[in-house]
Amino acid sequence: MELGSMIQFYRTKNGLTQKELANGVCSVSYLSKIESGAIEPKPDTVELLFERLKMDYEKLTSYDVPTIHNQINQLYKHISNKQLDQAKSIVNELKEIITPFHDPDLQKYFQLIHFYYLIVQDTTNKLSMNLQELMNLEDTFKGEKLFYFYKIVGFYYNCHLNSKMANQYFHKAIEILEEQNLRDPEIYYLLALSYMGMQKPVYSNYYVGMALEQYANDLLYRKVTDCYHLLGINYLNLGAFDISETYLQQVLQSKPMGDSPTVHSRVTHNLGIMHERRGDLDQALKFLHDALEHHENLYDVAHSTIMIAKIYFQKGEHHLAEEYIKQGESKLQGSNLTKIRHRFYILKHQLYNKTHDQAFIDRAENVILPYYKSVGETALTQELLELLAEVYTEKQEYEKAIEYYKRLTNINN
Repeated sequence: MELGSMIQFYRTKNGLTQKELANGVCSVSYLSKIESGAIEPKPDTVELLFERLKMDYEKLTSYDVPTIHNQINQLYKHISNKQLDQAKSIVNELKEIITPFHDPDLQKYFQLIHFYYLIVQDTTNKLSMNLQELMNLEDTFKGEKLFYFYKIVGFYYNCHLNSKMANQYFHKAIEILEEQNLRDPEIYYLLALSYMGMQKPVYSNYYVGMALEQYANDLLYRKVTDCYHLLGINYLNLGAFDISETYLQQVLQSKPMGDSPTVHSRVTHNLGIMHERRGDLDQALKFLHDALEHHENLYDVAHSTIMIAKIYFQKGEHHLAEEYIKQGESKLQGSNLTKIRHRFYILKHQLYNKTHDQAFIDRAENVILPYYKSVGETALTQELLELLAEVYTEKQEYEKAIEYYKRLTNINN
């Protein structure tokens, strides 16, 4: 990067005019010639200019393209390992160093990995504008960087509960992984996670097994524990409750992962769901209330809250169901957790016996069902299809009821 362009960039970034920067250092015309590249300034003049710009000239000039590229690689590793303090330090450094005058490919690579950092830093942030900008860069990435691109975009969709889209991008990433002979066990874990979200536990178990084998070989026991947790959820969804409980209890007893508040609360939540499916509603409530007390993430809070409300509804304790529905809806205000919002909407209408209202039916058919389909949410689709079939049966609109029972049968097959 040319010295004059660098000075002009940081001067503009600091909101200084040429006159303000040159004052007491050199003439305005001399500075203008420096910025245009017409002259080579004296070293002492350069030092004074950068001192006024509050920039370390030696540090700036020590960052050549290979050095910056290596820093971006380090940033990716820190993010993947959830070392966000180290990642933040590198992000701040690179944002200061990289300018529009650097190699375009380098800028795009940083934009990609910086997007990854933003997602991991706050998984509830939609970053839709950043995603649209990033998608325009897809054709500019090749090889390993294209692998990162597909993996990161898939990770974005996974964080925002669109397992279907996440799954598509993770498969694209694995194609590149195999073509380029790369190694990354996390992509198999993420793919397994997306299949879990799509309620395809057999597929999920296949890929989590691939991730687990590589993590175990690398002695990454925290990651192994993550795999056990996912296996516990998958066996729960398969109805193999004893196997599920074995894996979930193994996670709780593992050190140090079992002591993590996030891990503890999520495993406890899943144990609550397991007991609910077994029909032991009181034990389910015990686990879910425990989870709710320790959750740190809004989605986790909302998920446990809807389950507690649902169980109270099943038990006929409608005043408590109503209380937790109100709590959940209040906490979700201003959030973008669409899937869980729909669940509260449906349960509230069930509680108030409003599922026969045309407004509810229209929303269920035209908004909620299409949304569930778009994100690959099979289990909730089944629940809603069954509810609509029952509603139309009770309304004696038998043709519509049969239509929904057929759709339900097709999903189950």
